[in-house]
Amino acid sequence: MLKFGRQPRRLVAGFLLSLFLLVGPSFAYSFAVFGDCQGNYAILKDLIGKLKQEKGLDFVVSVGDVVPYGEEANYLKYKKMMATLDLPLYQAIGNHDAVKGGWKNFLKYFGPLYYSFEYQGDRFIVLDNSLNKSFDGAQFAWLKGQLGKEGARHKFVIMHKPVFDPSEIYKDHVMSGRAVTEELIGLFTKYKVDYVLAGHVHGYAKSERDGVTYIVSAGAGGPLYLPPEFGGFYNYVRIDVDGNRITDRVKRVYE
Repeated sequence: MLKFGRQPRRLVAGFLLSLFLLVGPSFAYSFAVFGDCQGNYAILKDLIGKLKQEKGLDFVVSVGDVVPYGEEANYLKYKKMMATLDLPLYQAIGNHDAVKGGWKNFLKYFGPLYYSFEYQGDRFIVLDNSLNKSFDGAQFAWLKGQLGKEGARHKFVIMHKPVFDPSEIYKDHVMSGRAVTEELIGLFTKYKVDYVLAGHVHGYAKSERDGVTYIVSAGAGGPLYLPPEFGGFYNYVRIDVDGNRITDRVKRVYE
């Protein structure tokens, strides 16, 4: 008589282990995105208050323009206010942060002008397109390298100026250089970027192109550009990642 003993159980265990290695663990996490305070600290304070009420946030992302015109005193005030949130802050540089030598203050208080970081196996790429000359060949080559690296389940790109205006109202209030923006959009599609997060167009807007979700969250205090019915309200965006599922939800600072 043939005796199988525990072999079927071992086969099942082996199958489950192979499936786990193939699919990978499902890590759930959440973060918030906001931008364009531009020194309006009263609204920023209220936004921070709303973020403190959010449950389960792991970190926050700012898409830039945190000071009016690059002033060191305002950098210090902003950083002090954000410290009350008691969450990691990943900061992009905006044009208002960079002007009048303000980029030096950004380097002093936040570090590199462009960088990447990993979180729960996902890759976040933070770019510097604050000024016309900021996004140079070196940064472009670095970006291509980051996008092409293996091993990330999800990819998020963070920048201040959007490559296009998702609201389609301020089509010229975007990153300069049509050839560059078109190439970037092509790269984001080619490398299957999940989200591109930006600011600059004061308000909220969202669009999807070729499987890539583009969000503008620029309602942290700067004068609102967009009409109220088209995203012209103070806001931040909450993003929840759970395995292969990503959801986003815009939140108003004032209901």
